[in-house]
Amino acid sequence: MNIAIHTTRLELIAATTELLQSENDHNQLAAGLQADVPENWPMPLYDSNARSYFTSVLTENPDALGWTSWYILLLEPDQKTLIGAVGACGLPDDEGKIVIGYSILDQFQRKGYATEALRGFLNWAKSNPRLRVVAADTYPHLLASIRVLEKSGFISCGHGIEEGSIGFRFLV
Repeated sequence: MNIAIHTTRLELIAATTELLQSENDHNQLAAGLQADVPENWPMPLYDSNARSYFTSVLTENPDALGWTSWYILLLEPDQKTLIGAVGACGLPDDEGKIVIGYSILDQFQRKGYATEALRGFLNWAKSNPRLRVVAADTYPHLLASIRVLEKSGFISCGHGIEEGSIGFRFLV
């Protein structure tokens, strides 16, 4: 089962175990997404450990579909191109909290795609009545990332989990 979110310029496709397992082969991933996959896919922070974690979450709980990674596809007149990923680390916990992340390939940054994708994901996620808080961490030197969070309604709340990071929260 595929889940998709559509925004003005983007299509977000929820990662399935099959799509995650196809990521080692750009041609297989391109076929699964029906999109072009740039040579520099994936982004540095979207590594094999992250994909393994998402695969284990989806394998252990099929209801977690949509609560891990979403592939961000840029919609152009004659093609779709994979430009990044956005998503959460799993279903809302007992307090209704999720932790999110996002990343855009270098050549597609600074065009508003991360903000558009994050807003699309948040609109989808807010339909779950268990969701109360969305958490994110970034670093002070990542000004573009901070701006994405601020434009998406997140508020700085002090120190993040990682040393030197800043925590942000979005209350649903």
